[in-house]
Amino acid sequence: MDRKEIKELAKSKIKGNLWNLLWPILVIGAVEGIITNIFTPAGTSTLDYTTNTMPQMSPGAALIVALVGIVCGIAMIAYNRYVLNFVRDGKMDYHDIINCVKEKWANILVAEILVGILVFLASLLFVIPGIILGLAYSMVTYLVVDTELSSVDAMKKSREMMKGYKWDYFVFGLSFFGWILLLPFTLGILAIWLVPYMTVAQAIYYDRLKAKANVK
Repeated sequence: MDRKEIKELAKSKIKGNLWNLLWPILVIGAVEGIITNIFTPAGTSTLDYTTNTMPQMSPGAALIVALVGIVCGIAMIAYNRYVLNFVRDGKMDYHDIINCVKEKWANILVAEILVGILVFLASLLFVIPGIILGLAYSMVTYLVVDTELSSVDAMKKSREMMKGYKWDYFVFGLSFFGWILLLPFTLGILAIWLVPYMTVAQAIYYDRLKAKANVK
């Protein structure tokens, strides 16, 4: 895969489109942050020396926070459909995210749980097998939001697609590391450009790989 060409194409695509690529992420993050803050007791991280305990969230509040976290996590994965549509035809419609959540939430949730469990178990053996398995399943979220494949079939297809491309995709990811290192020196401001750049580049990589694998 021509990493340089993909990254240059991503840079050209995000020009003039940074806000449209950023605002859905900001909204999803803000919703999760606000609701979590509302239901989290003040001083949760501070020890109460009168009782020698920390303030605890009620079971109901903990359940609400957990559910919101799950929904927002699903929405962040559904955001990949929004980005893919932008990469393919320049379309940017937030309804793509909403519709994807409605249609695919179960598939997304099951896929994330299964992949998470398998990668975790592999990592318990050694770090390297966990990384390799993570790379093998790196296209699952794209496949789930972009095709009619079930979560299990998306996992199988991701493994097939990534045969011979794990190292290439690993190096592709590492190629952004220099930019990531610069984030603290810009007080995080660089993320305004870097997050859309990386997100679009990864979507282009998936699209190229999908075409090579002839996935419908």
